[in-house]
Amino acid sequence: MVAAKYDVIIIGAGAAGLGVGAVLAKKEHKKVLVVERENYIGGRLLSFVGKKNSVSVLGKDLDAKGFEKEISSVYARMCRATPDLDTMISQGLLDGYTFEAGIHATFWGDKGRLAYLLNFVDKPIPMPGNEGFTILDPKTDTWYELNKGGTYAWMSPEANAETKKLLKEMATMTMKDAEKYELISFGQWLNERTQNREVYEYLAGLASIHMVTGEPNLMPAADFIKFMVAAKDIGMNLVTGSTGLIGQPGFIDIGVKFAEAIRENGGEILLDTPVEEVIIADKKAKGVKINTGSGSQTVEADQVVCTVPIKHVFGMIPESNFPADFVKTVKERFWGVGMLSGFIGLKRNIIEDKDVNPKTWVLVPSIIKDTMGYIGDVDIIMFMSSNYNPELAPPGKSLWIYSIALVDKETVDDSKVQPVIDEVTRIMQRNFPSYLEDMEWQLWTASSEGYGICPPIGVRRPDVKSPWVEGLFFAGDGYGERRWGMGLDSAIHSAILCLDAVTGKNYSEQIIPEYHR
Repeated sequence: MVAAKYDVIIIGAGAAGLGVGAVLAKKEHKKVLVVERENYIGGRLLSFVGKKNSVSVLGKDLDAKGFEKEISSVYARMCRATPDLDTMISQGLLDGYTFEAGIHATFWGDKGRLAYLLNFVDKPIPMPGNEGFTILDPKTDTWYELNKGGTYAWMSPEANAETKKLLKEMATMTMKDAEKYELISFGQWLNERTQNREVYEYLAGLASIHMVTGEPNLMPAADFIKFMVAAKDIGMNLVTGSTGLIGQPGFIDIGVKFAEAIRENGGEILLDTPVEEVIIADKKAKGVKINTGSGSQTVEADQVVCTVPIKHVFGMIPESNFPADFVKTVKERFWGVGMLSGFIGLKRNIIEDKDVNPKTWVLVPSIIKDTMGYIGDVDIIMFMSSNYNPELAPPGKSLWIYSIALVDKETVDDSKVQPVIDEVTRIMQRNFPSYLEDMEWQLWTASSEGYGICPPIGVRRPDVKSPWVEGLFFAGDGYGERRWGMGLDSAIHSAILCLDAVTGKNYSEQIIPEYHR
């Protein structure tokens, strides 16, 4: 039974909302209510575990139609499946595999923001990560495993020296130094320093790993530079290993752990409960109106935290509560950070054919140029996830993953998506001649907002505390003037900044080291 009033109501049971709720319930002893429109927790943490004749989300079995319905809730669609998904499921081809609807890795693994927040609420999760970083040159099909301090063997000596110079410039900055570049693009930052295309393509590809954005002119320069600054202080980078994966049931387990902390400390979580409206009177948040399935109900709270992406909030928070120019900018200029994801079930561990660490991340830069009608050059990030964590594939099998950054408009356009998949397949066949014979199944999804909503360059993200409505707060990867990064890592940063604003305390200092702030 839903109570009439709570201390805090949180809209959305994704990573940010559940993270905020976990700390408020456990550390602040607040009466917390989390409301979620979907029938599962986790939001874009949505993960699937294959079974003999279904795929499962936290024990809920789905057929092919159920799978497609669930991924649509995180702005994703299935764009290729071989064999078709019905056949995959009916023949048990997915049995024993764990794969994601969106998130593929978390930055810094056990030293990342996510790990610190989970530990803070006493819900740690192991996050084994990559070991090594490799460049596959698509022009020559040569593999270059990078060594710390080594040369970039595919580059000319001039490009090699210039790349190292720019990487050093970023790494030797302070966080304060990096803030100077918050309102310019990384593309501008690069173009002011180099005219060498080899340098530009490599650093753009490196940035795409961290920023999930293939076009440097769309990413704030400071966000990527701060990753480089943090890497120095953490003592980790892609070569030494700086990402983390999660075993069964996948990244959705993050939501499970935060939800446990909420419920164990008196909080409540309502699923299948859409918010119809945030109640605002005299410019103060008063609660929410929810749809319980049997009708509407008003639930009061003096503080409301909204984690719905900014482009979608106007359906529940009337536009009249925001300045007209802000609404116009959001509707017309904010854009979705898309992702094309490929999951390949293999009969064997094909990466062992190459003389590289089997836990390496592989970057294949500029497989398709922007001159082919794309917003930016298209890069591939790929890795054998089951080498990080054997739980992700059944015994004797392997799970290969592709992560390819596209913008929202590209992910919904098959004339853009399908050529990318075809080019990936050609590259893999050249480098692994038995690739198609080794493949038992492939499943590709495209998400138009897989990594959130971004403002245009020169416009700051909406802050975590509304300047227009008292008691209204925001959290998620699209919120926080001080948050930096992208994806899950930035959602957690936003959640921590939101905690600072809601409580008036400095949870940032309590939870994360200075290099993550």
